[in-house]
Amino acid sequence: MIKDCYKCVKCSIITHLQRIGECRIYTHCFYLFVIYSTLIFIINIGDAMITEVEIELFRFDSKVDYLPYYKKYRVEYKEKETVLELLNRINSIEKFAYEATHDFNLNINGFYMSVSECVGDIVEKTSKELRIEPISIYRALNDLLIDKRDYLKKILQFKEYISPIEMDEYAKNHELDYFASNTYDINRSYIGDHALLIAADIIEHNPKVKNEIIEMISSTDNGIWYHTSLQNRVINYDMNKENRINSLLNMLPKVTYSGISANSNESVKIEDVNISQFFEGFNIAEFEGVNKNSCASVIKKSKANYIRLSSSQEDLAPYSTLVSKDFSHKIAGKILLEAKDNNADFLVVRTMSDLMLFDGEQKKIQKAIGREIELPIITQKQFKMLLEGEKNRAVLGFDSHKVKVSFL
Repeated sequence: MIKDCYKCVKCSIITHLQRIGECRIYTHCFYLFVIYSTLIFIINIGDAMITEVEIELFRFDSKVDYLPYYKKYRVEYKEKETVLELLNRINSIEKFAYEATHDFNLNINGFYMSVSECVGDIVEKTSKELRIEPISIYRALNDLLIDKRDYLKKILQFKEYISPIEMDEYAKNHELDYFASNTYDINRSYIGDHALLIAADIIEHNPKVKNEIIEMISSTDNGIWYHTSLQNRVINYDMNKENRINSLLNMLPKVTYSGISANSNESVKIEDVNISQFFEGFNIAEFEGVNKNSCASVIKKSKANYIRLSSSQEDLAPYSTLVSKDFSHKIAGKILLEAKDNNADFLVVRTMSDLMLFDGEQKKIQKAIGREIELPIITQKQFKMLLEGEKNRAVLGFDSHKVKVSFL
């Protein structure tokens, strides 16, 4: 855009030289030259802005290493450089295994992405300390390269419905949809979001096979029931994919819903709170959910130490409760353990629906993950009441909690 302005300025200089009188040429040219030079200076400064980033690069060779390790680097980068350019720079310092192509995928600071993303955007979203890992540590072969056989195998199950060329295209374009799934971390046999998207395409183009395809993807062991949203896990995620998967969920046989909420619509204007009771010295974590219903600013205003959980925006997989007793418990357990291991005094959740899971079923969660937790849970509404000075346990509803809220 600015470079186009250069051309305009240069054209203006020529035009003015042709159209104005000799007595005014020097004055006009001087001002235009100043503008032109300033624009060049701004662009050159922007392009030349170089800063440093701390890198922790995942290293592992399945042929010789028993465990992975991380190699540290301090690397210069320009804001608009891509992750691929950053990898190439590290590789020039010390060789490691990766694919130097723009469609290569990896994980940086817990976010899944293509190497075509800008380093500056990743730094702004996370930090200047970047932990670079393969898209699946579990499937790691050599540094950032992974074993993709299970991914490809789950595409092959549709071979009767799609051509070999289409298979290749799906394999090329849906890696992140498979490996970035939190479900895949918990249930390795999960059919995969990539398979669900292929299924949606097949049904759209050939509605006659709808029932066959729905049967293929709806296994109670590893099917669509276990889908969890990728919108907070993949950088620049295409939400149309989530909509397509939801359309498949709507095609499933109608069953009684569990009550666990993925996106809570219960409105609590906690930001309007007038704080009279502060929580100085407390460590407080929160569960935001997929819809990012956060009260972080209020926790910080309460003078508490806010604990940001990497798992706070996970999808609780509400549909899984229709076919599995403990899948959502394992997701909730991951969140509770992260809070517990970061010394949280309690966890603030969105609504009563979350409270029913994180508090009401905490014993079952402990059993599912094999660890004791005993972490108090309160809702945003209860937290607001506490901040406003309420201390009556019955009024707050703490008398009905399974895990005792002991700080009152």
